[in-house]
Amino acid sequence: MHSGRNGIFKHLDFIICDFLCMEIAFIMSYYLRHRMFDLFDSSLYRTVLVVLIIANILSCLLFNSMKDVLKRSKQLEFYATIKQVLFTTIFLVFFLFITKLSVDISRNVIVVFPIIYLILSYVIRLIYKKILLSKLKDKQNRKAIVIATNAIAEKIVNSIQKHQNGILVFGIILLDNYDKKDLLGIPVVATKENAIEYLKNTYVDEIFISSGEVDVSDLISRIDLMGLVMHIELPEIDAFIGSANKIYVESIAETSFLTSTLVVISPLQYVVKRLIDIFLGIVGSILTIILTIFIGPIIKMKSSGPIFFVQDRVGRNGKIFKMIKFRSMVVDADELKEKLKTQNENKDSLMFKIEKDPRIIPGIGDFIRKTSIDEFPQFFNVLKGDMSVVGTRPPTIDEWEQYDLHHRARLAIKPGITGLWQVSGRSNIKNFEDVVKLDILYIKTFSLWLDFSIIIKTIKVVLNKEGAK
Repeated sequence: MHSGRNGIFKHLDFIICDFLCMEIAFIMSYYLRHRMFDLFDSSLYRTVLVVLIIANILSCLLFNSMKDVLKRSKQLEFYATIKQVLFTTIFLVFFLFITKLSVDISRNVIVVFPIIYLILSYVIRLIYKKILLSKLKDKQNRKAIVIATNAIAEKIVNSIQKHQNGILVFGIILLDNYDKKDLLGIPVVATKENAIEYLKNTYVDEIFISSGEVDVSDLISRIDLMGLVMHIELPEIDAFIGSANKIYVESIAETSFLTSTLVVISPLQYVVKRLIDIFLGIVGSILTIILTIFIGPIIKMKSSGPIFFVQDRVGRNGKIFKMIKFRSMVVDADELKEKLKTQNENKDSLMFKIEKDPRIIPGIGDFIRKTSIDEFPQFFNVLKGDMSVVGTRPPTIDEWEQYDLHHRARLAIKPGITGLWQVSGRSNIKNFEDVVKLDILYIKTFSLWLDFSIIIKTIKVVLNKEGAK
């Protein structure tokens, strides 16, 4: 995330965060003193805001205050934050004294400012570090498949294990005949003939392909259709002509690969999206606890069984996780689903929906579904990191097992509580292919602004009681 940057610019993201914390702290201290937000109308306070930025820059240059920021303990981070705040405050006081502007500015503002700045900056640093370290940890636990011939596979695996920390090769797909069940202790999970069938329903983050003289153009095209991240040795470049995914060259394990991926999210976009998820996750979880106090007893009275419904769902790249919702159906809803399949209103079996579903708990089930209250416990999934606020609908395992290749591309990102499908006439879309088109459109055109607009539209849909029907 920080590769290719040196000096103070190595952690420019932390510096920008600190700038924002400092400015917000000053604005808050002004408001606490004057109970107004009119400081921008005053040339004096506008000048102070600029001086604070200069002080912060000088602190970074003189003390290299963000050096080893990701390696510092909480205690060391607190000391580093105090040092930054003290220098900034002393510089500001010195400037006000030299320019004789101290008589025109509130002392309360100057006293309260460093306190708020210290607390805000320290907390934001810890949260941001946790996010970045979590992202790095995710990258260090990537599950990979190697697709190669018998002669090449061992070299590729050795190279990855030696030079690419954090990638776990858990399976090998051999492109030629090989009578052993494992290679270098790694199981041979499939051959060229059944590779697609294996990959379609397997949790895998990345695929490394080095085919030698074997023609794998069709195999690459079909994996590309699934939206999986592929790293292919450059001699296979011809197979990528016409690919709809994003393609770039990178060096992995001392080998040049051509990488294909459906979605590319910059580190900054990832961090902002995760910060939004954490914030909304906290708010949503608090609301869920409050709702449980009122909704929980009603669910228990109307139907015997637990308040919450926990179900295995398929997440990003095929990872299985447990999704939680308020229970809106009877406890044996899954068994009844088998008997009601003939009444499914959707044109295929990849989504299940029927009008006046008899499995819904009378008196409460319809209400919490139409108001989308049943979805609120998923904010706990968001906090945990299994889901995002905005994403694609997580399929059940039985739905996932029926997916065609292009359907799997929906799993290229984290599933979400809401998404483009939910705000585009969710209950009126009965063809799963239309859902897939909307999901792929969201993935390929991802932006923070698109997420924001979907969240706003979701709120409108919920307020208009246009939830699940």
